[in-house]
Parts: sequence; structure tokens; C-alpha cells
Amino acid sequence: MIAYKEFEVVKALLGGEVLTPQEIYDRTRHYVFKNADEVAGLLASLEAKGYVQDGLLTPLAHKEIEPCRVNNAIILAAGGEDITAKSVYSMPKGLFMKNGETLIERQIRQLREAGIEDITVVIAYKQELYFFLQDKWGVNLEINPNLKNNNIYSLYTVRQYLGSTYICNCDNYFEKNPFSSYEYNSFHATVFKEDAHNELVVRKNESGRILEVFSNAESGECIYGHAYVDPAFSARFVRFMESEMDDFRLTKLFWEEFVSLHADDLDMYTREYSPEVVFEFDEIQQIQNIEGLFLGNVSGRINGIICKVLECAEDEISDINVLEKGLSNILFTFVVRGERYIFRYPGDSTAFFIYRKNECVAQRLGAVSHADDTYVYIDEDGNKISKFRENVKDIHGVYYEDVELMKAIARKIRAFHDAGRGMEGWEEYDYDPIYQTERLFKEASKMKGDLFKVFEKEWAMMRRLQRYADMDGVEHTMCHNDINIDNVLLTDDTLDIIDWEFAGYNDPGYDFGRVIAGLEYDVDEPKILDILEAYFGRPATETEHLHWMAYSAIHNWYYVGWALYKESIGESSRDWMLFFFKQSKKLAEWCMPRYQAKYGEID
Repeated sequence: MIAYKEFEVVKALLGGEVLTPQEIYDRTRHYVFKNADEVAGLLASLEAKGYVQDGLLTPLAHKEIEPCRVNNAIILAAGGEDITAKSVYSMPKGLFMKNGETLIERQIRQLREAGIEDITVVIAYKQELYFFLQDKWGVNLEINPNLKNNNIYSLYTVRQYLGSTYICNCDNYFEKNPFSSYEYNSFHATVFKEDAHNELVVRKNESGRILEVFSNAESGECIYGHAYVDPAFSARFVRFMESEMDDFRLTKLFWEEFVSLHADDLDMYTREYSPEVVFEFDEIQQIQNIEGLFLGNVSGRINGIICKVLECAEDEISDINVLEKGLSNILFTFVVRGERYIFRYPGDSTAFFIYRKNECVAQRLGAVSHADDTYVYIDEDGNKISKFRENVKDIHGVYYEDVELMKAIARKIRAFHDAGRGMEGWEEYDYDPIYQTERLFKEASKMKGDLFKVFEKEWAMMRRLQRYADMDGVEHTMCHNDINIDNVLLTDDTLDIIDWEFAGYNDPGYDFGRVIAGLEYDVDEPKILDILEAYFGRPATETEHLHWMAYSAIHNWYYVGWALYKESIGESSRDWMLFFFKQSKKLAEWCMPRYQAKYGEID
């Protein structure tokens, strides 16, 4: 068997060209050879052995390297353990496109160009969107049956296919084709990163053999991109998986971490690439690292929407900046003709509790009433363009505390409510908070058990409280339903209430859940009366004060249901659930005896 460096020279000559030592050196990873002179010496050795003649490979050379032929490839596209981060994507990451070609299809094409026809794709998350690959490319599709397990379980699922095999990830993009018909020994692609805190880093010996894979390093050579495993490696790897996969702790590992546990018995080497050659993204912000990839993928319609609404050409869209994802949506800013805008692309998990038709009507009323002057465009699919406010103030520690700010917000709310009152066809947008909360509790109960039983006492109180409050006879109108610190934009010159996703035609008191009911306020805080006076344009009556507090309690109860639903689908609600629970209880317990005194006992 020829030596490794001789093999690399042979590989360089597989294309059938006569190459000089310098050309071979330039086309090969430079760290393989010291210089072109070393390549010249290897060529002379190969000629002496009968593997090269007149600069071309002989039949003997092809026979010699045949045991190194790559037989197949496995592409991991199951989604892994982190389903939370992916729930905001409109499609699996492997189906994002660049230049009209999906990431996974680009890899399949590059593998085919290298002569690798036998390709297995392991799928799970939104698996149906990958089914077309079977007919279009003739790949074999296999299902990872457990979404909560990491990609070691994907390999375990298809362990029968491991032999002389490339292992690829669907979220990789290779600027140049990294695959070959032949490989000498097992390796994993790596990229050196100065900031490696969120990466798996290798520790290796002088020959490049991986001794350990670990995390939380400040910098280092990171596991990145594809890998190749030879038949001997695969046989041992499969044996270890079959004997240990019943250990639930192992199913949470990346497959490279599992290899690290057996580094003494599994020979794998590094193959370092430039960061300009291998791209990988785990978060949507990283999509920006690949030129031209973002806008064409989050939605195929985004470019078209921007160009139509702003009457611009695609090449006028610039300076795209993907923001940290919110609890429901993907947001990114962009510039057209010197003005910055923000595009909101809806997340998957919003569909259950957001009525986009309601949002469109409310958003336009918000613009007409000047409650929101950022509005540019919205459609019923949830796509939205707004003016981007520069120099927005951080109002943490100010919201609730600054009564003048809260009064200004109240006046904005009143202008919006006035615009929506008596709206024609309001029945289509009718929104009953208690009914909506019940929907959330029912859905969350599918995963969390009978939540109506868990919160039986609170539910009885909230239903009675709504019946009491509705006896006040307050006229309904279009409401925002989610006015909070994150949905108020304040600059030196502007104040806007944004994000109308939860809007509906209901009781106006519901809009004050997080305007007059902050943790900083006692239930009978005089500041509440000041804010209500700004809303009404006069001092609130005792009935109005009580009514607005009651619907603030109901507002917070809805968001207990919202948090429970979020948790039931595997998305974090942070510490909001407890916040809303405490608020709703505090407010309801203040209102109930006052309503009982006003209207008497009701069932």
C-alpha cells in the first residue's frame, strides 16, 4: 500500500491532467506537503514504483488505490435536539437556497461529481419537505425516530450503511467541492476559530490524530463540515454504538463527542480548511456569512415583497442584519436608498394563537390613529415591513416608573380604540380572552396533563370575574391585546406602539394588562388613576377603575396560558409564566370583593 503523501499525489492526478510539482502543491492542501520540491520527490518515487508514467497514472496506480474508494455518504438532516431554535424557520436548514440550489442538493451534487452515487439522508424535523429528494436525486431516506436525541442517534439509526463513508451535515456549504472518489484514512474537517466558545474543539497529536473533542474553549481548531470514516473505523464505531446506545446520556451527544469517548480505539485525523471554504450555520444569524443566502430562503417571496412595496430593484436591497430572534418571529433590518427598514417574518409556532387578518386590520388602524407611525406594509401571511427607528431608548426601569410615559401610551391607546370603535363587520374579529385562554390551556394539556384541574380554583375565579366585568356594559372596540415594554418604541421625537399580532375586537380594558398592572404598582396605586385619566381625558369613575383592573387580571391570565402553551411545544417562556400568574391572582383578588359588593353573588 502506498504511503499517505504518495496517495495525495495520486489523488491530485486522478483528473487525467499532467501536472507539475508546483501545480500539485497549489491544488492540494498546503499542510500536506512542505513545498513543491517534496512533491517532486514523491512523483519520482511513484514513477519508480510504476504508478506514474509520463506524468499520468498507470492502471497499477488505480488498482493500488482501489481499497481507498469511498463507497457512500450519509447526510444528517434530522434536526437534532435543538428543535426550539428551529421552530422559527419556515423550512429545515438543509433546504435553504443559494443561487437557486438548496444546501443539501448542492452537497448531493458535489458528492455525485466525486463519483459517490450511494447517498442516505437521515431526516426527522419537517421530514416531508425532504421527500422530493428520493425521486429527484435517487437518495435513500431514513427517519431518526426520536427528535429529542442528538445526531449520534441518527448515525446509530443508519449504522448498517457505515463503511467507507462520508458523513455530512445538511447545513454545510462548501465553496469548493471537498469530496473525492478516494480517501486514505478517517478524518474530520476542521476550521480554526478565534472565538470557539460555542464550538466543539479538537486536541490532536503532531500527526493530526484527534485525541479529544471538547467544548468551551476560547479558541482552537473546531469540528466543522464533513468527515470520512474508513471501514475499520466504522466497524469499531458501530460496535461501540450497539453496546452503549441504551445509555440515555449518550443519545444527547454529537457523534464527534461519542468518538472522543473512544479516542484510544478510533483513529481519526483532522483535515483543516480555511473558513472561506467551509461554512456551517447553527443559528439564523450565521446565514449572513454566506453571501446571497438569507433573503432568498427565509421566504421565497421576501425579495418580491420588498421590491414591490418600496418600488426598488433587488440590487438596491443592502446591509441586511438578522436580529436576535424573538419569542415568535424572525426579524431583520435592511437598507433601501439610504433608509433602513425592518422586515418581520412569522415563526411557525405563532399560527395557533395569532389571527393574521385581525393583525392586518389593527395595524392599519394603528397607522391611521398614529398609534404606530412605523407602519409601511403588512399582509395576512404575517410578512411585515416597518420603518426602523434609530436611537430607540431603553425603557427598562422607566416603563411603569415614568408616569408621564405611561400617560402618553394611554393616550395612544385611546386614539387607536376610538379609530376601531363601531367598526363595520366587527363580528369577524371578535376576540373573547377567556375563550382564547381556554384554547391555550387545552392545547398545552395534551403534553402537560389536565391543566384545568391544576388551576381549577383560578379558572373558577377568572370566569366569574369576566362575567362581573361584562355586567359593566363597556363598549368593545379593536384592541392591541399585547401592549408591553417590548412593544413600545420611544425616541426623543417619537412614540410608537408596535407588534399587533394578538389584536382582536374585545373589551378596551384588556389593553391595560401591562400598562396599569406592573409589579411596581400596588393594586390601588394612585399612579393607575393618573394613567386612566390620561386615557379618558377626565378622572376615571369608580366603575371604570374597577373594570379596567378586572380586565387587566384577565389579560395576565391569558398570558399564563400562552406561557404554558409555549412550554408544551418545547419553547422557553423564560420567567414569564410565574410573573403573569402572580399578576392575575393579585388583580383578581382585589377586584372580586368589590364586584360582589356591587352586583351581589353570581354562579
